[in-house]
Amino acid sequence: MMSIKQKFFIKFLLFFSIILFNFATLNANELRLNIGYWPGELEPELEPRLFKDDLITGAGLGRLDLAWANKTTHTIYPLGFQYFIPSGNGKLVFGANWILFRPEYRFNGIFPEGAVSLVTLKDFMINDIEGEIGYQINAGSNFFLTPKIGGRWHKQTFTYNEITIGKFFGASIGNNDFEASAFGTYLGIDLQVYFQNNLSFVFEYLNTAFFPGFGGNMEYKTTTFDTGNKIQITNQSSSYDVKIERFKIGLQYDIDKTKHIQFGFREETQTHSYPGYFNIGITLSGGNANVGIDTFNEILTDIIFWENKEEQTKGLFYFAFSYDIPM
Repeated sequence: MMSIKQKFFIKFLLFFSIILFNFATLNANELRLNIGYWPGELEPELEPRLFKDDLITGAGLGRLDLAWANKTTHTIYPLGFQYFIPSGNGKLVFGANWILFRPEYRFNGIFPEGAVSLVTLKDFMINDIEGEIGYQINAGSNFFLTPKIGGRWHKQTFTYNEITIGKFFGASIGNNDFEASAFGTYLGIDLQVYFQNNLSFVFEYLNTAFFPGFGGNMEYKTTTFDTGNKIQITNQSSSYDVKIERFKIGLQYDIDKTKHIQFGFREETQTHSYPGYFNIGITLSGGNANVGIDTFNEILTDIIFWENKEEQTKGLFYFAFSYDIPM
């Protein structure tokens, strides 16, 4: 079953298609292809969440997770297009972007018993797809303002891999997959001001807070084996709430009428929460299976740590290239 938000965005895309069909024969339409490079660190929302979750086990202390390494991600953003259609005193602007984050996170954990865990989040990936419609207003010969509305699909996945050595041995086996996906809408605005013939100031801002309810679902499964001949299986699930805020500020240089380069600063903050978190755990030992989590305290702390809102940020200088194709 599709959610109300998904149905809304499908209607939005249908409207997009109808508009393109009706205006496709107009002169002066323009297709702009965009590609950008956005390096820097992606500060993960899961780092403080797993730190607190691993530190507290039931009513006692569990594992102390050290700071995560490999937070750098060489993001290609945006990879997308804008389609401009003259309308009235301005232009309709249809756009789409694909954003991909692929840091190679890993960290170590230390147990009070003297054991050490080596953890890698293999194939960590955040995929985001945006589709939007705006109206570019020519507020002066050198001043362009574009309010816009859009929808965004957000998906975060990885495979959890852990090996523990020291006083006891343990390792991840089998299914250890995390997947969280969400959908929502946003409002935004673009600004461009020319102060020379081929040089302009550019600014963008968007926020999902104007449309509460950017969300979806999360599933996280783990299977581990240790020297006590125990196999522990968890099946964790919850809702998945996301809030996204982004801005950029930079300069655009027009190489000619069809080719443009941009450079400046871009930052995106994502706030994540996992309401309704629930964990079903099974322990297999000596031919017996025990269902459930050890203590009430463990259940309570898991819910608190996963439902808590944590921020994930990405920000640094960016460089982008655009190419215009008259239609």
